[in-house]
Amino acid sequence: MSKKLLKRIFLNLTIILSFFLSILTVKANEINNIDMNIYLDKNGNANIVETWEAHLTEGTEGYRSFSKLGNSTITNFQVTDENNQKYTSIPSWNVDANFDNKAYKSGINYEKDGLELCWGISKYGYRKYKLTYNINNLVTNYQDTQGIYFNFLNLNEPVENAKITIYTDTSLSSSNAKIWAFGYRGEITFQDGKIIMNSNGTLKTSEYMVGLIKFSDKIFNTSNTSLKTFDEIYKEALKSAKKEKIFVFFIISIVLIAFLLPIIIIIFIIKSIKKMALISWSQTLDFGPVGTTLPKLSEINYWRDIPCNKDILEAYWVCLKYNVSAVDSLKPGIIGAILLKWIRNKCITVSKTKEGLLNFKDNNYALDFSKMSRPTNKIEAELYDIITTAAGENKLLEPQEFAKWSKKNYQKIIKWYENINKVVEEELENRGLITIKNKKVTKKEISVNIREVNPKLKEEAIKMQGLKKFLLDFSSMPEKEYFEVHIWEDYLIFAMILGIATKVAEQFSKLYPKFNEISLLTTDIATIAVYNMAEACYQSSFEAYESMCESNYNFGGSGGSSFSDGGSSSGGSDGGGFR
Repeated sequence: MSKKLLKRIFLNLTIILSFFLSILTVKANEINNIDMNIYLDKNGNANIVETWEAHLTEGTEGYRSFSKLGNSTITNFQVTDENNQKYTSIPSWNVDANFDNKAYKSGINYEKDGLELCWGISKYGYRKYKLTYNINNLVTNYQDTQGIYFNFLNLNEPVENAKITIYTDTSLSSSNAKIWAFGYRGEITFQDGKIIMNSNGTLKTSEYMVGLIKFSDKIFNTSNTSLKTFDEIYKEALKSAKKEKIFVFFIISIVLIAFLLPIIIIIFIIKSIKKMALISWSQTLDFGPVGTTLPKLSEINYWRDIPCNKDILEAYWVCLKYNVSAVDSLKPGIIGAILLKWIRNKCITVSKTKEGLLNFKDNNYALDFSKMSRPTNKIEAELYDIITTAAGENKLLEPQEFAKWSKKNYQKIIKWYENINKVVEEELENRGLITIKNKKVTKKEISVNIREVNPKLKEEAIKMQGLKKFLLDFSSMPEKEYFEVHIWEDYLIFAMILGIATKVAEQFSKLYPKFNEISLLTTDIATIAVYNMAEACYQSSFEAYESMCESNYNFGGSGGSSFSDGGSSSGGSDGGGFR
């Protein structure tokens, strides 16, 4: 559970208890307005000009806290006030210094988990401060695209109005970017080639302004990379939003019912959070010092054998965890691979749905499951149940029929993908390739179980990458090798997992025309019938999942959305105000 969520829960508890006990708290300091202008340069670094307007009657300094910055760094911090007086930057900031010692000075207070940008209040009354600083590596190269996931503003006191403007040399719009915002009830929009986040009123202490931006094109020349895909970040943010909203509502409901016992409830919350934290740790996969980063494709040798003991589920898991292929290729690929396996084993057949020729491009076909028995393999059995339910009583599954069913029953498709990971990881544990080790992870030396991944699985991932390279380059090799039909069929099935079945099948049909005559896995079936059907299933279910997530929250403006909660896993702003 995130520190931000814990902080928000306690803040809500305080507000509710204060209401029932009729305690009024008056804040002497008031922050009237914060305006942030964020320019992204060609390297993905942010040059920030931040203007604060406030009325101050107490305290010695203003500050902005940042944590979980990852590869990002903050530099070149300077402060100027409403009289255009530039504050003296000092190398070491002392938060305990008095009012006079901090006057007209600024500096950075480095902490264990982050840093604070600090400056002296200098005098009371109406004040206007201009803060300038750089955030290096704000833009991230994810595995599939470039993006930003950052908490731009999160203070310990309310702000009457807050506005954030993000821009670059390239005009930003819905044609080259997608935008989401979390943590506040305002909006995020595209305006005049810029991205605008606006609180539309008071930004409460329980709110924060997190921005999630996906750039469709590679606009920036940044070296800041992540092992995750943007798709994974997006899903984590939405999942966090939904969970936090439910969780906070649940806690507040309890307090409303039993507000006379706040201490007991708080203790229960803390214990529950600790327990949830330990559970999440125990489910964590630790890939060790070797990590999941693979060598470049140009550095990989060809691999002609089938890796992972020819186990398609294990191959899918390895490719997914080590980013051998894109998620959008792997997800439909595993469905297609299982379907090809069933066709090769004569469990299912391809039949016409209309009179005339069997036409794959016009979807004039169906997969016939009428003679197939339910598999004994757990994952294949679950897919069989999904497909036969979608097909109906005649057990003839048409492409559009599968897509429509998947859209309405996306939860079952998503659950099936999750079960693949569980089943494969249980098997890897049984074989000693994933081992559970006890590890101390907290300041109080609490021990939890970490699941360590054997480096041998990375070797399998490299072999999968080598196989991918071999299959893509086969037609251009000067000397063509001869393989038995069953080897070519294995290649097609694994090419389906890797998302390259279309290219591989084209090579087969040109180099070995007789392949389509002697194998049940004709190139048309492999590349058009099966893959199109699998892709339609995945895309329909994923789009339905996205639509479900987004429909639970308020949209703010054209081209983007603003959610009331969530985004707590993002790094960035982590408190601030005047003290």
